[in-house]
Amino acid sequence: MDGSTIRHRLDRLTPLDVSNLRVEERGLPMHVAALAVLDGTPLLDASGQVQLDAVRLRLERRLHRAPRLCQKLHRPRIGLGPPVWVDDPAFDIDAHLRVRAVPAPGDEAALLKLCAELNQPPLHRGRPLWEMWLLPGLADGNVGLLVRFHHVVADGIAALEMIGALLDPAPDSTRGPTSLGVQEDMAAASKWTPRRVPATSVLLADNLARWRVGAGRALSLIRRPTVEARRLAAVGDQIRQGFREGLAPKVSFNRAVGAHRQMRLVRTNLDSVKTVAHAHGATVNDVVLAAVAGGARRLLGGRQELEPGLLLKATVAASIRGAADEAGGNRVAILLAPLPVGEPDPVRRLEHIEHATAERKRHAPYQPNARFAQRWMVRTMFHQRLVNVFTSNLRGPSAPLALAGARVLELFQVGVVQGNVTIAVGTLSYAGQLNINVVGDADAVPDLGAFAEGLADTLVELGIDLQARRGLSPRDA
Repeated sequence: MDGSTIRHRLDRLTPLDVSNLRVEERGLPMHVAALAVLDGTPLLDASGQVQLDAVRLRLERRLHRAPRLCQKLHRPRIGLGPPVWVDDPAFDIDAHLRVRAVPAPGDEAALLKLCAELNQPPLHRGRPLWEMWLLPGLADGNVGLLVRFHHVVADGIAALEMIGALLDPAPDSTRGPTSLGVQEDMAAASKWTPRRVPATSVLLADNLARWRVGAGRALSLIRRPTVEARRLAAVGDQIRQGFREGLAPKVSFNRAVGAHRQMRLVRTNLDSVKTVAHAHGATVNDVVLAAVAGGARRLLGGRQELEPGLLLKATVAASIRGAADEAGGNRVAILLAPLPVGEPDPVRRLEHIEHATAERKRHAPYQPNARFAQRWMVRTMFHQRLVNVFTSNLRGPSAPLALAGARVLELFQVGVVQGNVTIAVGTLSYAGQLNINVVGDADAVPDLGAFAEGLADTLVELGIDLQARRGLSPRDA
């Protein structure tokens, strides 16, 4: 077997994904998660219990569309290279598909509290790194759904792709889950045979091939000094941009994260957000950042920390995936955006953000690929002074989806807090709605409700329509 064949067959963790494992080893679970609300009619039997067998069967038939979900990490011994993805010969869907009833009174607050609890424990490293929780017990008859992946399995965009692979386009009319089933999926599922873990000789040959490729690239750069000069110029531009940004201000909610989370949801109409954004020459993400600034303003005002001219720093996750990039793992870069929380006028706040983000987009976003940078980030994350808030904005499905015949009424992304950044805002478009999920450390931000209210009020002040919770099931409509 030559080196090219080995490299094609072995699927190693990238340095960035290895750093995500290091973060988790410091006690901070690294998950990418989504929260959905499903129409409960096709999923629940007459007694209100989830028809789990039907859901299990449907998922088993679709897993071949997301093969990473049947793989686990294999850690070779020293000298054989980074962890490698291998098929799990003992894969059991029941280890990943779970049911937990939402406690009384079955309202949104109870659902969010349960999701925060379920999303906190680390995923079992000895099996594929994902879980799906079905959450019956909602007072309106619907069913919650929490899907979580380890960050080494997928970033936000890859996670959406995997969720989409497991779901179907929503049916035109409600059908029972047992009526679904595509022959191609059944055939593919029946043919799956796990491949054996690579032998030590294969791992060693692959690792040596990786070193040769790395040395070849280094030699090629030496032979092509203009290419290396452009690369170094790009790195230098990122470093200069970082110095221009300066340090983030000290605020009370930037402290070491604890063990507990809480969440709040805000729902808007996507077309309404686009209309306001275009009227101000801004983007949808600029509008979201302006709302985040409004949330931080309300929170800090309640804590007597609001000062004129106060400018917080937020990260904006930017995908660097190509159109044909179907790999899992992380393909993200980071852009820093200012949050002018000291500005009382929401329109001026938006204009400031639009100008600042447009200027920053002229420069390449930061890509934490260097091993030294990753190790430095892991070691300093509990006392860093570069960022105050995490944000992420993903474009989700424009058409409704369904799980085993149950329409997905709402879909949110669930962010992660880590280090001393205790607030994360995740935004996801879905079927004409722009859904915002605010995650906060329960100890550092017990007043997270003030942040969410300030965010929502800012959207209203900008002329954006908020939406009520979707999804009375047909029996209650």
